[in-house]
Amino acid sequence: MLQPGPQRSITPHEPSVQTPSERPETTRPTWRERALAPFRRAFEDESATIEQRMFRGLTLLGGLAAIFVVVPLNFPQSLPPFVNIAVFAFGAVCLLLHGATHRGHYGKKLLFLLLMITLDLIWFGNAGSQGSIGLFFFTAAMYLVIFFQGRTRWLMMGLHLANGVSLLWFEHLHPDLVWAFPTADARFLDLVTGFVLCSLVCILILWVVLAAYHREHERLAASLEAQRQNEAHFRALVMHSPIAIAVSGSDGRLDYVNHQFEKVLGYSVADLPSIDAWWELAYPDPSLREQAHHAWIVACGRAAATDGLVPPAEFPVRCRDGRTAQLEIQAALIGDRWLTMFTDISDRRRNEEAMRQAQKLESLGVLAGGIAHDFNNLLSAMLGNLDLAQMKLPPGASSAPYLANMEATIQKAAGLTRQMLAYSGRGRFVVEPLDLSRMVAEITHLLTVSISKMVRLEYELAEGLPALEGDAAQIQQVVMNLVTNASEAIGEEGGTIRVGTSLRLVSRQEADIAFAGQNLHPGRYVQLRVEDTGCGMTPEVLERLFDPFFSTKGSGRGLGLSAMLGILRGHGAGIEIQSEPGRGSTFRVLFPATEATAAGAPAPVASASGGRFAGRVLVVDDEADLRFSYGSMLQHLGFQVSAARDGFEALERFEPGRFALVFMDLTMPRMGGQEAFLQMKARDPEVKVVLVSGYNEREAIESLRGVQPTAFIQKPFSLKVLTAVLESVLP
Repeated sequence: MLQPGPQRSITPHEPSVQTPSERPETTRPTWRERALAPFRRAFEDESATIEQRMFRGLTLLGGLAAIFVVVPLNFPQSLPPFVNIAVFAFGAVCLLLHGATHRGHYGKKLLFLLLMITLDLIWFGNAGSQGSIGLFFFTAAMYLVIFFQGRTRWLMMGLHLANGVSLLWFEHLHPDLVWAFPTADARFLDLVTGFVLCSLVCILILWVVLAAYHREHERLAASLEAQRQNEAHFRALVMHSPIAIAVSGSDGRLDYVNHQFEKVLGYSVADLPSIDAWWELAYPDPSLREQAHHAWIVACGRAAATDGLVPPAEFPVRCRDGRTAQLEIQAALIGDRWLTMFTDISDRRRNEEAMRQAQKLESLGVLAGGIAHDFNNLLSAMLGNLDLAQMKLPPGASSAPYLANMEATIQKAAGLTRQMLAYSGRGRFVVEPLDLSRMVAEITHLLTVSISKMVRLEYELAEGLPALEGDAAQIQQVVMNLVTNASEAIGEEGGTIRVGTSLRLVSRQEADIAFAGQNLHPGRYVQLRVEDTGCGMTPEVLERLFDPFFSTKGSGRGLGLSAMLGILRGHGAGIEIQSEPGRGSTFRVLFPATEATAAGAPAPVASASGGRFAGRVLVVDDEADLRFSYGSMLQHLGFQVSAARDGFEALERFEPGRFALVFMDLTMPRMGGQEAFLQMKARDPEVKVVLVSGYNEREAIESLRGVQPTAFIQKPFSLKVLTAVLESVLP
């Protein structure tokens, strides 16, 4: 803010007196400056047009010259009185017209007609064609050329010529009407006066015109320089823009392309002499070229007829390196130039497609997981009742084989539910550190007998790889699925399958682009590579590769690669596929590496004994069939059974020390097994609780806040499995 300086206090009645040093210095204009001021205002007013400035100057100069020059010089020439009266009247009217210009009124036609009338009136009184009056008709001709345009100019020119010819003809017929000069000196004075005045008028006109010409020339030069600078600035902006841009003329000639255009598409101006050359390179297929070109021409025509903007539209364009890029192209008509912008959205479209595929598979996974859970409940009840029925049979019963076949069928159904859980990504059972190379080496014989004899297997297994955490059986299933599918792709003509393992570092950019939609994080991964020389896959087949029951072999035969994808999701793994028709396929599966040490060969499991138990067991499950089945099996083993339908009922019946064991399902309405288990542990930390679920143990108990149950059993299970678990947890 500005701070006021010290001020001298002045009373209302005290006059303010300034010292000489405080008085502003003013320069009084000279008499010459005062005399020329009206002419400068008339001729140098930049706000007025050249015609307006010239009209002001002519009316001012003509009025002053007529009154103060012509009239006094007419007296020595002994001219008739009406001549001086006409000249004086003309001068007065000129000054009035000059004053009117300051109010915005310009009487151009009035001044011309007044000049013509004045010249006609004084023609015969000023010696006619023998005097200087004829010179003023030339100034009138210059006046009408400057101030009139179009039809008005031609009309005034015709009037001027007709008037001059009429005066000369009338003088020829009546020479006695001409007022001659009394002496030769008078005629000389008249000629000098006319010559000087007409010369001044011509000089004035040329001065104003040339001054205006030079000013306009300077303005034009400055405008052209500014335009060149703007064009250079605009071109620099275009050339360094992060968006690919091409500038072309309305005639189809390509002016220039920027650096990003050459980077994205690979073409330079030398490769694209015209827009037609661009279409031929971008669309080698004539039919596709015709469709794309027609769509673009229609859009440009609509833009040229409206606001000059072509809205963004997607076009698949072939680049110089042979790849097809998905481009979003838009344009703007600026003057007579087209500014066309190309945005490469290939990565965005791939990510969107990967996200849609991931969402579709996730939805199917949720559906498959729910079906598998409910199906497991049914199988658990069936298997439990079947075990009890088999134990009640007398030795040698004729129905025993049929019940055994039923048990085998139930086990197959249980295997199908495990595949469905694997597809949903919730099927990891036993998670442990694993050596991927050793696992592949252990099943080489199984892989060999599982594929065609016309296919050769080659292994490139790296040593010393970090361990991965996963379920060994499911990882081996992934390897089996990839190898068998590769063998079927090769067919009976023969070929090679290469199976390899390695360590791979994944960057953030690679995780976002190559593994879009798979939730892969940057870091170290153990890679499984399965490469074949088979028939390859088209983009359409790749899009549906992981759909359940989809197959290119005529009919779908199961979940196959769909279940494999679920296994990979359950292990936090990613998959990368490269395939082209006729050039084979390469699958790369990446498992997160861990610092843990891979376990050795599994120890043999001791067989469960068939001992009997005692005590009271609380069975908690929302399915009545399962409560009956579990209760019957536990009663068969010697327990007394109490049942509850959900966590609320279980907590109502639970008392510390009352039950030897709580046998509880995890997924129930109102209150699930997790919350009921935590509250039981809070009441009685020593209570033994066996949790039951159709999902794997790791996922089922991960929400228990670190509190571990006594044991976990995955549904469906047999009486033998139940007995083994109880023997391991009860004394």
